[in-house]
Amino acid sequence: MNSKMEIKKLFKKWQVVLWAVSVFISLVFILNIVPINKNKDIGLGNGLDYGLDFAGGIQIQLQLERPVDSNIMAIEKGILENRLNSMGLKDIPVRSWGDQYILIQVAGASPEETTEIENILKQQARFETMIDGALAVTGDEISVDLSPGGTQLYREENGFGWSVGVKHTPEGACRFGKVGDKKRGRPVDIFIDRPDNTTILMDSNTYFLLGNITPSGEISGIFYGDTPIKVIENRSAIPVVALKSDVNSTLMEIMDYKAKGYTNVIIAENDTIIPDTIRNKLEENGLKTTRSSIGNQSYSEWIMKLTGLRSSPKLNFDTRGECVYSAIITGVAQTLDEARLEIQRNQVLLTSGNLPVKATVESKSTTPPTLGVKFLKYSFYIGVIALLTIGLVIFLRYRRLGIAIPIMLTDISEVLIVLGLASLINWNLDLPSIAGIIAAVGTGVNDQIVMTDETLRHRRKERKEIISVTEQIRRAFFIIFTAAATIIAAMIPILGIGAGMLKGFAFTTIMGVLVGIFITRQGYAKVLQEFLKE
Repeated sequence: MNSKMEIKKLFKKWQVVLWAVSVFISLVFILNIVPINKNKDIGLGNGLDYGLDFAGGIQIQLQLERPVDSNIMAIEKGILENRLNSMGLKDIPVRSWGDQYILIQVAGASPEETTEIENILKQQARFETMIDGALAVTGDEISVDLSPGGTQLYREENGFGWSVGVKHTPEGACRFGKVGDKKRGRPVDIFIDRPDNTTILMDSNTYFLLGNITPSGEISGIFYGDTPIKVIENRSAIPVVALKSDVNSTLMEIMDYKAKGYTNVIIAENDTIIPDTIRNKLEENGLKTTRSSIGNQSYSEWIMKLTGLRSSPKLNFDTRGECVYSAIITGVAQTLDEARLEIQRNQVLLTSGNLPVKATVESKSTTPPTLGVKFLKYSFYIGVIALLTIGLVIFLRYRRLGIAIPIMLTDISEVLIVLGLASLINWNLDLPSIAGIIAAVGTGVNDQIVMTDETLRHRRKERKEIISVTEQIRRAFFIIFTAAATIIAAMIPILGIGAGMLKGFAFTTIMGVLVGIFITRQGYAKVLQEFLKE
């Protein structure tokens, strides 16, 4: 394989081209040339997301007061995810472990973020149900019927109907009945952490537009014929101030609200429409400000973000002003799977004020970022040593650089492709993930030795029957695919473990095996065929 002509001939094989292209694309992702990781510049490894072991951070293990079934655990997990990720900190994974434990890992968390996460876990989210702007039920006045009979799925003309049963305390039941009087067909708006003591500031043109359109075809059940402004001002009970040409008069209007206790302002425009000079003036007058423009969001998504609105099921009966101790929330989805998801989503929303089962912090561990950097460095060294050791053993076995070098290149390319896939899907790399990559490389070396031995055995004509190189490699691939299937079958149960402490190992091992049998082994086989062709 020394001449240019032989190399050109080799690169006419689609298996080798696929191999090379896969490595190139993986390098693009790993180097962050395509900004997979938007927080980092182009550089070695900047496209990868690192887990707790490497980036540092905090790991919190929660223990439920009693064992629960899978349905209750899914609701418990969903509530905690809603609480943590709705705070805008980052995408925080929440993993169940067995029937009584939940593991929360936050990589790269600052001390301030760590404190905030702990506070969120300790606090109850503020849950409110409102009908046309009137408070109906609070979080401590509602409970979801989590029994099998508490939910229903049934066939509808336009899809699949679903229902979730809820129960109210006496106080909540009577308030719900009072505000729901003559409101049949109106939305029952469910809010999580609706902005309190807050006004919304937007441009007068935006205010006019939102007050004169009735969006349709978006999230089902959000508007009910209402304009976006009516959803914000009337149903969410959040005042909206339109920015006038006379900025001072606008500021005076906001200050009037401040005198009534409205100390927070959400600026619903970008800094081009409402510049920071206006925001600074608001803050100079003792107001707390945040900015939340529509961007690429739909009207419904934007309003839900501004107001904390999470769902708006329809009130399907007239309360007649009487106390309603139990109610059924209903909806329709296009498919059966979507209906099941809607049931779980509404169960999570309706119980966000109260966890179904009390959870306490059993343990907490912190990994400093400096220690994580050392782990990453040592993992890199171990990987290099492992590859060099493999190369040395292969050379001592075959005494040919022409065999040792392709095997080394195959192993390196497998590592790069797995890392490229991890970068593409934002998989957090941790120590078990690195162990999985090393395990995958080990299986890859075994496969390549099988292929090489089978082919060399043909060249030495150790078999009585004369078989072509292609047939020998085909037989080797049968062994390789059988071994790969065994490894994947062994890893799948580990991948399904709730706590996820070994998920990284299982994931990278499976990815490494799949990359090997479908990409790198195919390419190596063609290289071996050309190298050993008689």
